[in-house]
Amino acid sequence: MDKLKLPFLHKCISFQLIEEGFSDDEKWCVDNTYLLRISPKSDISQLVEQANLTNAVHALDNRIPYVHDVGVYENRAYMILDYMIGENGDVALPMKSPEVQYEIGLQVGSTLKHMHSIVASKDYPNWEETWRGRFENQSARFEEIARRHPNYASILPFIQDNLRLLINRPSCVQHFDFHPGNVLIHEDRFTGLIDMQKIRYADPINEFYKMEYFNVQVSIAYARGVLDGYHDEKTIPNSFWELHRLYAAMHLVFAEVWGHEGGIDQMEKFQRYTRFTVDQFDEFRLLVPKWYSQ
Repeated sequence: MDKLKLPFLHKCISFQLIEEGFSDDEKWCVDNTYLLRISPKSDISQLVEQANLTNAVHALDNRIPYVHDVGVYENRAYMILDYMIGENGDVALPMKSPEVQYEIGLQVGSTLKHMHSIVASKDYPNWEETWRGRFENQSARFEEIARRHPNYASILPFIQDNLRLLINRPSCVQHFDFHPGNVLIHEDRFTGLIDMQKIRYADPINEFYKMEYFNVQVSIAYARGVLDGYHDEKTIPNSFWELHRLYAAMHLVFAEVWGHEGGIDQMEKFQRYTRFTVDQFDEFRLLVPKWYSQ
């Protein structure tokens, strides 16, 4: 890489390629201070939108990285943001005691609450119409999958009976890919929420749709801490659990369709997580999942 072509980094010395992660972006750690992400696309409009939302949240919570620059380099869009120190939660959390896992979860929940405090403008697309449309687009494809898996039988009827909960839901800034792999931990502290490529406006409770799929699988104590921290360690209202249960069920539809159509190598794991989620809600007869209530 010719660093001289990127004015913001012209004084930087160390460029280290980062090869972990699932993104198509090329990632570089620069002087252990900046993260350079280079997209395979040339259009920077999406990156500009991401940068604006990310910086708005950074102003409220410095555990969200600050975006310093967005531009185009050799027909590829790039973003330069803070390099956050820490080890990803998938690796770090299982090495901690349950008490530390819970405390880290509290800190993460607090950051998510800060993020969700930024509300979309009144003319932003209606959340109910957007999410209902996405579900209806995939539900027919999921029906065929459910026929081959009798323990999936409760999913679609439950969702269809509860879609009314989407009416008049707000849209707030959301990370939209919340799981332990995007949480950084250093010396028993939460230090950063990373990989902001999917940041957008959405129903804030939708943020937690992957709890049973990815977060609880790594640490129940941490997952409990996230929800408790998000609610200021007060009793979580039934209204939250009603929506969380709905979003968890809808995620099963999206994940299973993706696993069968595009993520074949992940399908066995996804099916295991789907069965786990259905069981945690006792085929969606329980309001509060077993992992939290027990």
